[in-house]
Amino acid sequence: MSPSTGLPLATSAGPHGRGSERPASSSLIYRSPNLLVKLADRGGASCVVTFDSYTDTTDLDRDAFGERFFAEHGVSAIHVVNARNRWYHEPDWREATTRVREAACGFSRIVTYGSSMGAYAALRFADHVGATAALALSPQYSLDPRKAPFEKRWAGHRRTPWLAELSGPLPAGVPALIVYDPLMKAERLHAELIAAEMAAEHLTLPYAGHAAAAYLSECGLLSELVLGIVAGPMDGAAFGRRARALRKHSLHYLMTLADAAFKSGRGEAALALARKATEMAPNAELGWHFRGSLLSRLRRHDEALLAWRRAAELAPEVGAIQLCFAQAQRRVGDYEGALATLRSISGKPVTREAGRRIATQMLALRLLRPLGRARRALRAMTD
Repeated sequence: MSPSTGLPLATSAGPHGRGSERPASSSLIYRSPNLLVKLADRGGASCVVTFDSYTDTTDLDRDAFGERFFAEHGVSAIHVVNARNRWYHEPDWREATTRVREAACGFSRIVTYGSSMGAYAALRFADHVGATAALALSPQYSLDPRKAPFEKRWAGHRRTPWLAELSGPLPAGVPALIVYDPLMKAERLHAELIAAEMAAEHLTLPYAGHAAAAYLSECGLLSELVLGIVAGPMDGAAFGRRARALRKHSLHYLMTLADAAFKSGRGEAALALARKATEMAPNAELGWHFRGSLLSRLRRHDEALLAWRRAAELAPEVGAIQLCFAQAQRRVGDYEGALATLRSISGKPVTREAGRRIATQMLALRLLRPLGRARRALRAMTD
């Protein structure tokens, strides 16, 4: 999710460096309209079970979370992929996790792993799949408003029909390493609720925002953390100290600092940090996306458009960024351009909520288009 807009950002190169090449072959062991499970058995004593995060695509055949990373490192893995953003409260969750458990039963160490919504699943299903440990990056304890009333993000998903059989205590017998930003109130409260039910070790990353995975990747530590916990228990406190020493290299650290500066009324300081972020990583679409969002909040819409245009050029396949670019075009009166941007993503497989956002924006732009033409005609008459 974007640290400022709350939009899902499914990028072509995630924290584990997923590229355009397909990962090593894996075998399909379960498929339904909303869940897919695939196994890549590469031998060894350990196996990682990954759960995908929030998605804006319904394509179950996409690269799974960490798929290429574990292939490159020769680690056996089972990947669970979602088509909907229901925090895995799917009618067939039991069938899917049973297949995972059956596929993983020959391994002596089984680690569930995920980020955000995927981290929720890594904790919630740890016992169901026979895990011996869990690694949860920026996890939620629950999105059910009865259990986490403080959680205001993903508001449209809080009405999900939360299944009673998945709403009990977390598995107390599975040790977990939970990684989060303690300065974010919601992240901290989720961690406290998790630790009240599980044997959880805390790895705290101040100013990581809701992007612990990307933060660690930018610090050059994510691979070490993941491979380390696959091998055995880790010292989370010591690892956290190393991460804080390296955080100046993190784009997300700068963006989270900038967001904090803006919220404290220091707009120019926030913008200086956002500029530093794009200078440090000029080809990272998220830096430009954040800079555009910040400029928009500062009502500097012409400058915001330039930033979002750069983000859109860097990430033509990321629907959330294209949608923000279209909104920026709309704010400056370029209704035709905004429609063209939305048309470029309207035919792609997207989730229901993403489809609704695109359709709503396109309808509004079709209504505004005559106004844009009239404005251009008036300017031509007065020039």
